[in-house]
This record gives sequence, C-alpha cells and structure tokens, in this order.
Amino acid sequence: MSAVSCQFRASSLVLLLAWLLAWPGLLGASGNPPLKVRWAATELVSGIYLLNADIDYRLTRNLNEALHNGVKLTFEVQIEINRSRDWMWDATVAELVQRYRVEYHALSRLYIVTHLNTGVQRAFYRLESAMSTLGDLQELPLLDASLLDDDRDYAIRLRARLKAEDLPLPLRVRGYVSREWSPVSEWYSWSLR
Repeated sequence: MSAVSCQFRASSLVLLLAWLLAWPGLLGASGNPPLKVRWAATELVSGIYLLNADIDYRLTRNLNEALHNGVKLTFEVQIEINRSRDWMWDATVAELVQRYRVEYHALSRLYIVTHLNTGVQRAFYRLESAMSTLGDLQELPLLDASLLDDDRDYAIRLRARLKAEDLPLPLRVRGYVSREWSPVSEWYSWSLR
C-alpha cells in the first residue's frame, strides 16, 4: 500500500470521527432521554384488560423550536402483548398503537393535542400541561381476557416514540439520522397477570 493511500485513509478516518463528534445525536449521547415510560400496569375489569401508564414526554431543543414554528409533532405509543413459548421465540398475540399529534397555534397561543385514533382534541395554554396530559394513559382497553389461554404466561411491553415519518420532508431526513429529531423510549415490560 502506498504512503499516499495510507495518508488518505488516516485523514478520512479523522474527518469521520470529527463529524460524529459534532453530531452527538447520531451516537445517542444524551444524559436524560426525552421520552421515558415511568411506569405501566394492567388491570382486569369486566373481562377486559385495561392499561394505565405514565410516560414522560420532554421535547428536545430542536423539536421545541420546530413546534413553535408550526411543525406538527406526531407521537406513538406502541404496545405489544406476547405469549411465552418454551422452544421458540415469544408469539405476538396483539399489537396496539395509539397516535397523538401536538401542534401550536401562534394566533391563539394554544397547544392542541389530538388523539388520532379517536379524533378527540384538547387545548392547553402551557406546553408542560399538554405534554403531561399526553403521557397520562388511563384505562385504555387492550384485550378481551377470553382471547387468552388460562395456562399460558403473557407479557406486555410498551414504548413511546416520535414518528419521524410524519415530520415535514426537510426535517424527516434529520429524524432518520438523529435521535434528537426522532426520540424513542426504552421498552417497558411487565407480566399481564
């Protein structure tokens, strides 16, 4: 290998490292995650499993700025119910996605949270109130208990994420490469029964 080729390779590596360090969102470097499932639990009421959960939603600086400049943010709560199996991977019994849109109306200075599954809208004067309400899931119907086998173990896992696919096209590219533009929480798991 020639000296010029080695020198080119070394300088390319240095440039790549400098670029990665300049973009901490690419490496997932963040002390406090913007989305976090604090707790979640289910309860059986009249033969239906209901979900209660508390999710901490905090916007990154860039998402906050985008929201206040007219960008609508779509969040998803993804829920999976799995049945454990002895010799194979767990089987997914049910999947549920709850979608919410948060937008800011500059003229009225209101934050509007829309539950996209139902169309229900709520207005808030403060962003903190909107995000707190967004993270408070109460008695969300999950699954009819009659669909489950009595002698099987079931587990649930839940996470929240911002849908980068719903960002405007110029921001969508950033959402695909940077966690700052497409935050996602860790999966939170627990036993159904």
